[in-house]
Amino acid sequence: MRSVSIGLLERPRRSDATFQRISIKHSGFNPDSVIEASFKVLGAVPDIMNKVQLFQDRILTEAERLALATGAATYRWEDPSKAPVKASMLLNARRYGDDAKDLWTTLNTVQENIIRGGQRDYSRPRQHGRRMSKSRAIKGIDEDMKLNKALWQMAEVLCARETQ
Repeated sequence: MRSVSIGLLERPRRSDATFQRISIKHSGFNPDSVIEASFKVLGAVPDIMNKVQLFQDRILTEAERLALATGAATYRWEDPSKAPVKASMLLNARRYGDDAKDLWTTLNTVQENIIRGGQRDYSRPRQHGRRMSKSRAIKGIDEDMKLNKALWQMAEVLCARETQ
């Protein structure tokens, strides 16, 4: 039996955000279940938009931006020192205008750089004379969802933290 999953980020009921997966089975298809799932998604939108606004209003220090990138690199590669790129490279904007210092823009920049991959860190020494390794893109939906959940939780911690 195949099912279609819709990833949904809901408003936290605890101190951390939760991802909820809504599955609809193809066999015995019931249009009412699609409508019900759609209303669940729509019901969460205002809370998510409020959180996005909080993220946009929260300006990060360089240390906080690097902490988010380091946390993301640690989540992705376990040991940032063995990662194909330095954590600070995850802060490099790919487009003009994506270099703002707010939490929302920083979160999206780090997320895009990890998920898309393709970055080379030329400052790292080459091993055995080989080409510089390149960060790999995340292709699996499950890995993508886990990463997004972890990044969202890191962003919530930074959002709640007072600027010192």
